[in-house]
Amino acid sequence: MTIAVWARANKRARQYTLDFKWFVSSVLVIVLTGFVYIWLSLQNIELGYRIADAIQIQKRLEEQNRILQLEWSHITSPYYLQKQAERLGLQRPEQSIKLP
Repeated sequence: MTIAVWARANKRARQYTLDFKWFVSSVLVIVLTGFVYIWLSLQNIELGYRIADAIQIQKRLEEQNRILQLEWSHITSPYYLQKQAERLGLQRPEQSIKLP
């Protein structure tokens, strides 16, 4: 009879240990999942800020490109070049030679 009581107590102890391990494992998985979710949310927010910064930089660079293209078209216009040549005292050549 003593062995049967000890076996039942041992079985209950093993069952309790097994249940406790499952509980701890479940809680650990839930906590780790929560940490991963929070980390991914923070990464998402940071990425959103970086995208917003990149869009602002892109808009600024597009505006600079537009301004530079306007300046380039003004500087390379024949009227502007003629005025600059006159200001520098340059004259049109009397004779032009085309090389083959």
